[in-house]
Amino acid sequence: MNRMKLWRLRKTSQEAGRQTQVCVWAPEHDAELVRQICTRVAEATARGSELRSVLHPQVARRRTTATQWAGTGFQVEVDYPLVGPWWFMRNIGGRITGSDDTHIELSPEEAHDLKVRLSQICEKEIRSWLTSRKLLGTVRDNTGVVTDEDYVDHTLSADPNRPADETAFAENEARIAKGVREAARRSRKPPVKDPSVIEFEGDQGFPSFCQIAHRKQGERIQFALIHMNNGGTSPTNMFAPLATYMRQRFYPEIDAGRIDWYDVIPAGVYHRPTTDILPVRMEHANGIYSKPQWSGDRAPDIPKDWAAFIDETVALGQAARGSSEIPSRVDTGKKKLVALE
Repeated sequence: MNRMKLWRLRKTSQEAGRQTQVCVWAPEHDAELVRQICTRVAEATARGSELRSVLHPQVARRRTTATQWAGTGFQVEVDYPLVGPWWFMRNIGGRITGSDDTHIELSPEEAHDLKVRLSQICEKEIRSWLTSRKLLGTVRDNTGVVTDEDYVDHTLSADPNRPADETAFAENEARIAKGVREAARRSRKPPVKDPSVIEFEGDQGFPSFCQIAHRKQGERIQFALIHMNNGGTSPTNMFAPLATYMRQRFYPEIDAGRIDWYDVIPAGVYHRPTTDILPVRMEHANGIYSKPQWSGDRAPDIPKDWAAFIDETVALGQAARGSSEIPSRVDTGKKKLVALE
């Protein structure tokens, strides 16, 4: 973001009462650096907000974190300051936190030993990753994230796709984000071999899907919304709008009060030992459902043939879907996100 845009944003925020001026004192030899840091931290932009969120955990700490490594269940932090003579320099300590209520404060020797071991493992894996993709010894600087010339100018050549200014950088960031969103949506694509799967827009636009089972029974309709593993937003959390959509799609001529609705969680989904079939009652007006209410347990009056119909739908869907998951990956050769069909 250029300086004029930042100035206008600050002006607008000040006029709206959303910003307050603060003053800090700094050591004279670091005053200019502190000014630049404070300016960046105080930006009323997403970049400023993200930087504040990164720095926030350090505010209440008596030490500053120098390095972090995180696994699935454990996290390692190594602290500043560096202490000791130059031939025996050590980080003053650190900690391991994680599973089973583990919290170990490390001595300087332990922190150093763990830091060396983790660095060696990281070096091996990074080199292996680069080698496997034939990237070792190459230059690819097409994002323009790093602008420190001391860092960038060590390369023998510059990537011609490197954004030249802040505007080009913002456009490139937007393209990257768009590519990620599109790949994410493709990765959520429901298996097309299963006609019982319905895709819908979940919370915050998250692509979600569930199974459906429905049939006519005399003058009434029975309709089940069936949960699926890794289905995104569950039907339970969107039952009324989803039921409204299903009626409009499959039974637009049927009065909303003539449809019996069921919320179904099959055995195996969310580690459930048995299938739960819960009748759901809703208010409705002009074909729009609202205020869903669930029965507490599987209702004893659910017809056995309806329960069997639901179980058959789930079983047929599982067979049709098989292992047809659609993963996403980054094709580094083409420099764009690709969904595997």
